[in-house]
Order: sequence, then structure tokens, then C-alpha cells
Amino acid sequence: MAKVMILGAISLAILFMAITVSSSRTISITVSEEVENQQSRRCQQQIQQAQQLRSCQQYLRQRSQSSEEEEADQSRGDIQRCCQQLQQIQDPQCRCEGLRQVVQQEQQRGELQGRERQQMLQTAQNLPGLCRVSPQRCEIQTRSWF
Repeated sequence: MAKVMILGAISLAILFMAITVSSSRTISITVSEEVENQQSRRCQQQIQQAQQLRSCQQYLRQRSQSSEEEEADQSRGDIQRCCQQLQQIQDPQCRCEGLRQVVQQEQQRGELQGRERQQMLQTAQNLPGLCRVSPQRCEIQTRSWF
């Protein structure tokens, strides 16, 4: 009889631990998703306050489509305005997210081909470094870019 009671107590303890572990895993997943949603909302607000990085979009478009001689004259003002917009975004992750969105928009327009697309992507990845904001480089992943 004592053995049965001990086995019952052990079984209940194991069952209780299994339920506790399972529920804490669910809680951590829910909290993690909520943190991601808050981060995404915060980034969208910061990007919107920085005028959707329109000057960066203009700069990237010109850099990818212009010859080197034209670039120097046309893009000085755009790069300065772009850097100001990037500085308005406080969170470094949000800067990269904003640049990723700009590149994605340009991709969806469908006007850039081969080398121009590659040039735009590389320039966008290096923009934070040019503007002396962190991070120095953004890893930008785009869907079906090539």
C-alpha cells in the first residue's frame, strides 16, 4: 500500500512538472510575439516620423541609375537629407528595417534591372556607415530580388 501511494505521489509530481513546463513555454512564446509586435509598431512609427526615408529612396534611385559624373552633382543634397532622416530613427534595428522597406518598394516598382538592382542593394546596406549612424552596415534580405 505504501508503494502504491509513493508511486501515485511521484506520478502526480511528474504530471505537475509537465504541466508547468508546458504552460511556461506557451507564456514565453506569447510574450516573445508581443515584444516583436511592439518592436514592429515602434519601428513603423519611427520610420513614419522620418518621412518614410523618402530622401534615402531618392538617393538610392539616383545612385543606381546615374553615371558617376552625374552622381556627384545630383546626390549631395539627397545624401544629406537621407542621413538626417536616418538620424531621426532612434533604434538601429529600425533604421535597417526602414532601408529594407525602401529597397522593397523600389523592387516592386520593377524599373531596375540587374546591375542597377545590385547597386541599389549594396548602397542601401552601406548607407548607415556613410551617414555615420549605427549599425555601420545593414544586412538587407529581400524576397525574389534577383
